[in-house]
This record gives sequence, structure tokens and C-alpha cells, in this order.
Amino acid sequence: MKTKRFLFALLMLVSVAKAGAQGFVVHHADGTMSIFPSAQVDSITMVTSEYSCVLGTWYLGFWKNGDSVIKFDGTEYMAFAGEKLVWGGKGGTPDVYTLKFGSTGKTFVARHVSKNETLRWTIFKQTPKLLVLRDGEAYRYFYPTKEQADKAIMEKDPPAHAETANINRILSFAGGKTKSSITPMGKHFENRHVTTDDDRAWLLNPANEPDMVAGLTRWVTKSVKLYPYTDPVPADVNQHAIGDCCAMAVFASLAYLYPDFIKSIITDNGNRTYTVEMYDPQGQPVDVCVSNKILCDNSANIGQVTGKNNAVTWATIMEKALMKWEQIYQCNGIEGIGTEHAAPPFTGNGESFSFSPNSLYTSELKLAIEHCLGEGMITVGGFNVPDLLCGTLKTVTGHAFTFMLADDDSAIFNMRNPWGNGDQHEDGQLRIPDERVIVQTIDARIVNPGAAAPYLRADLKPYTPPHYVKLSTDLGVSERLLRRHITHPNSTELW
Repeated sequence: MKTKRFLFALLMLVSVAKAGAQGFVVHHADGTMSIFPSAQVDSITMVTSEYSCVLGTWYLGFWKNGDSVIKFDGTEYMAFAGEKLVWGGKGGTPDVYTLKFGSTGKTFVARHVSKNETLRWTIFKQTPKLLVLRDGEAYRYFYPTKEQADKAIMEKDPPAHAETANINRILSFAGGKTKSSITPMGKHFENRHVTTDDDRAWLLNPANEPDMVAGLTRWVTKSVKLYPYTDPVPADVNQHAIGDCCAMAVFASLAYLYPDFIKSIITDNGNRTYTVEMYDPQGQPVDVCVSNKILCDNSANIGQVTGKNNAVTWATIMEKALMKWEQIYQCNGIEGIGTEHAAPPFTGNGESFSFSPNSLYTSELKLAIEHCLGEGMITVGGFNVPDLLCGTLKTVTGHAFTFMLADDDSAIFNMRNPWGNGDQHEDGQLRIPDERVIVQTIDARIVNPGAAAPYLRADLKPYTPPHYVKLSTDLGVSERLLRRHITHPNSTELW
């Protein structure tokens, strides 16, 4: 029988050759054959068990070491071909290695055919859809196709606890608690500068400007329209040049939950100055008065947060007040300020807690976000993997977003980017799908609303942006901030 199969295969190859092509024949265990004519074949390697622990071409999606994650676009690949390993897609000529697997099939040694280079890697995980290779403490995640690698993220093990719908149980998994027994402002504000009479006088003088930041160089007089849409709305918060995304996400959260509170703490003095009611590090009231001079670049382009069409709004005034507050108390610096540090100067309360990525199941995180928003908590979060598509917008790392109720059946909740990007339908909103590979990358920081609590709107709904017309002259987020998110994708500092 074997002889007949061999002669038949030989005849088939001869017939292929006579047709001006070549190929190979595979004999299956059940006696059938597969014939593969191909003009590309110049040799065939028989793979034995010694070299068959991994076969085929695998495309790199992610590299991970500890909390550091670097996303790849699937161009880079490893092709396991019997006694050879080809590592390509990195630019230039692919690297070729001789390959030998360990006796257990869990390790391999690959020696470069021309360079003095040896790879000694472990096969950490292998399924038809995922190949994970470990090199020391670094892990590379490979996928069967370039498209899958480009879209995929490393899927973590689920949380250690049993999934629950009990909100009290869910809240018990929170960490990062900041409640202080010393000051209502939270642990970060303990033992800080105590306000003096001179401090109060300096803060109340609108002629006193805070230090310039973010490479901005001029204070320029601008017209102010505190509330372009009658009440404060998240659309009034569009970050430009200053790396204070957490503060901007807090502002958008206040506008979403507490528009009347914002109006209650800002007084238009009628002389182009504005007084903002704030709190010092001990939780005592302190007023900060600012002028209508706004921080700009050399060309008088506004670098501070604005509303749509570069309108100077309540958010611009509050940002300047926070900058001036920081000038006296020096608790943070405006750039890189954290969520639980940006809210207390306005609300007088810094009690907060957090959920780290992958600490909750998808259903639990959805319940937690909906519960916290329903309770009026200032709810801000971010992502630890970039470029994941959520609706029409993508995730950004090292950046803060405002949680909002879902406005689409396909989403579990929305997260608004304070850049205010996308079209009018989005106004920065990422619609987070019920997809574990995305949800597991999300963290959340939830802050007590403090003095804002009595002002919680009674009709909390998904956010619908107001009508506006995008203009070609509108400022967007600065190149400086965009570059930072690209060049520092794993930074823990939020800008």
C-alpha cells in the first residue's frame, strides 16, 4: 500500500513538473493525501518531534515586563520552520537561527546562523490563538495573523475573587484609600502650609499672576463667557497645552454631576475679575481672585483649557485659580496633578479610593461605576494600554478620562477624554465595549464630592454634547502633550 501511495505521489509530482510547476505531497495517517502545487518550493523539510513544539508564523502584538507594556502593529513576526527560526519584520534582512527545543518542549535554543547571538526562551503559553514567549522577566505575545496581533492586547488572568453583583462586596475590593484623620482634604494634604493673612491678601489680588508653565510665555487679556451653554457642561473642558488632565477630568465630572455647584463657587465681580471659593490644605475656606488675563504662547494662542471655539469659560477661570492656589501651597504643581489632589481644593474633601486594572470583572466594574456616579462621586479613570478602539476613538495611556453613563447599548459606560476630540457626537467620549481585553486595562479613582454633594443633579443621564460648530481655528491638544503620550506610553504620571 505504501508503495502504491509513493508511486502515485511520484506520478503526481511528475505531472506537476511537466506542467511547468512543482510542489509537494502530504500523506495523512488515514491513507489520504494532500497535494500542494507551488512554483515557490525549492526544498522540503521533514519536521520531527524534536523540532515541532511550535510551527508556523506568529506575529508580535505586545511586549510586557512588569507593568510596562509596549504595543506592536503585527509587522514583526517569528516563523518556526523545523530546524530553523526566522525573525523578521523588524526592518532589513530577517534574522535566521538554527533551532532546537528542550526535552520537555517548553524551552528552545536558537543560534544565529551568521552572528554570535543565541536566544534561550521559554514557551510560557501556547494555544491555537496565542503564543507567549518568555525571555527572563519579559514576555512577548504572538498571534496567528498580523491583523489579530495589531488589534489584540495581552489578556490577563481574571481577578482572584468570585464574581459578584453585591455592590458592597465590589467596593470592598477597592484600594488606594486617601482618607485622613488630620485633614478632610486627604492624606496628600497632611502637614502642608497653613494659610496666613498675607497669603489670603495675595490670593485675593487679581493682579498677582501665578507662574507660567508648559512653555507658555504671556498673560493675554481675553474676553470671558463663563457659561456658553447657560449651565456648565463637559464641552466647556478642552485641554490644550498644560499637562493637567486629571484636573480637567475632574472639572468635566463636576460639570456632568454638579453644574450648579460650579456656578455657586464662581463670582463674576463685574470688573473682569472672578473670585473662586476654594479650600486650603487644612480644609478651611479660602478665596482666590483671578483676572481675565489668560496664559498664552508667543502668538497669543490660549494654552489653558477652553470651551468650544476657544471660548474662555468657567473651566479656564477654575484652572487659573488652581494654578494660583498652587503658587501658595505648593502641594502638587499643576502639571501631573492627580485626581484626588485636584478635586479637594474646590470641594474641601479628599477622601477617595481606587480600582486598579483587572481588579474587577467587567460586570463588577460596570456596577461600581454606575453606583459611584449615582452616589455623586467624582469618578475619573484611565487605561494602561494605548490605541484600543472604543467606539470611534482610541485609548491613550498616561492620561485621565471622566466616567459617564453609557449612551449606547453597545457600551457598558463612557469615558470622556478632556481633549474633547472627535466630532460633536463624541466630544471626547469613548464608548467602552463589553470586551474583557479592553475593560481589564481600565483603572478608576473615585473621590468624595465634599461641598458639592448638595448640588447633585437629580436627573443624571448619559451625556449629550451641546450643539456647536467646529471651526478651523479651534485649538486642539498641543503637539507637546501628544508627543509625550507617544514617547512615554508607560508613564505613571498623568498629563
